Amino acid sequence: MKKTVISLLVLLLSVIMLCSCSYELEADGFELLGEINWDNANDFSEGLAGVKKDGKWGFINTDGELVIPCIYDSVGAFSEGLCAVQTGYAWNYIDTEGNVAVKGDFEAANKFSEGRASVMLNYKYCIIDTEGNKLCNPTFDIIRPFSEGLAVVELDNWFGYIKADGTLLGELTYGRASDFSDGLAEVFTDYLSGFIGTDGNYVIEEKFDDSSSFSEGLCAVENADGLWGFIDKSSEYVIEPAWAKAEDFKDGFSVVYDGSQYSYINTAGEEISGKYLNAYDFNDGMARVSVFGDTGLAFGFIDESGEVAVTPKYLEAGNFSDGYAPVKSYDGSWGYIDKEGNLVISFGLHEADTFKEGIARVKFAEKYGFIKITTEG
Repeated sequence: MKKTVISLLVLLLSVIMLCSCSYELEADGFELLGEINWDNANDFSEGLAGVKKDGKWGFINTDGELVIPCIYDSVGAFSEGLCAVQTGYAWNYIDTEGNVAVKGDFEAANKFSEGRASVMLNYKYCIIDTEGNKLCNPTFDIIRPFSEGLAVVELDNWFGYIKADGTLLGELTYGRASDFSDGLAEVFTDYLSGFIGTDGNYVIEEKFDDSSSFSEGLCAVENADGLWGFIDKSSEYVIEPAWAKAEDFKDGFSVVYDGSQYSYINTAGEEISGKYLNAYDFNDGMARVSVFGDTGLAFGFIDESGEVAVTPKYLEAGNFSDGYAPVKSYDGSWGYIDKEGNLVISFGLHEADTFKEGIARVKFAEKYGFIKITTEG
């Protein structure tokens, strides 16, 4: 009798555990792509997302259908129609149909940008085109993604740039180098920062203690007094140095730090918001901010007027995209809100990512799945 009771209790607990692992989405305008049953998953890119089952990776489409079988040991993300996949120790590239498009048995392979990708052979990197042709010898320690026709390369802690045809733009003479943005790239030598154009010539001589990247025609730079302001491409200050730190402009706004709190300025240098403990870039017309509330650190959102649009009351939050943002309650579970702060997907998820291509990766009970927007937010 005692054994029977114990067996029944074990069976009951098993049933409860199985039930607790089932997630049901009850939200207008959203649907689950199948069940939340993947061992791991990546975000969607170019209409496909990597998913893992029983130790192997494959890809699903935006209808949740497994269109490339789970046969790979590791996968990257699709870019320009190609994706790096690993079988054993070898990396190659497949197309969106799952066909091998570039076979090189590389030791490492990165995603394509501007028709080029960096791959590793004999522990050094070179670049290839979409046909798999090697455009330079594998001699570099690092090759970053291409931007505006050039990519940063590193060898023995010296930096320079490589062109799309595989030749170098000058020599590797910089102590630091950034990607090109708005036609300029920050380079760093002799403890000072300056900018070169895509021809390799200096446009702005090295005279700043530090700098960021050009964005929306402006760049944050640090002067000798440790204060940050913004210059234009003629190297003239458009916004005078006044902050302990300043970030790139995005969507017309920059996050600035006065030494104790963060706020936002517009391209005229005017402060458009209150002060916050943390502040992040604008996305989809909204920006995450945090304050100290009654329960400790609390996240909310401001709109482009600088006004609080969603009252800070969440333990964590992600960026807005497609009209929605993931937020974490103080019980540790995640849900989604709209721009008015309405909870559109109830709390209960164990992880929730920002929507990408109208689909968000979520986690429930150690398994991953996807939620898809079916109506406009």
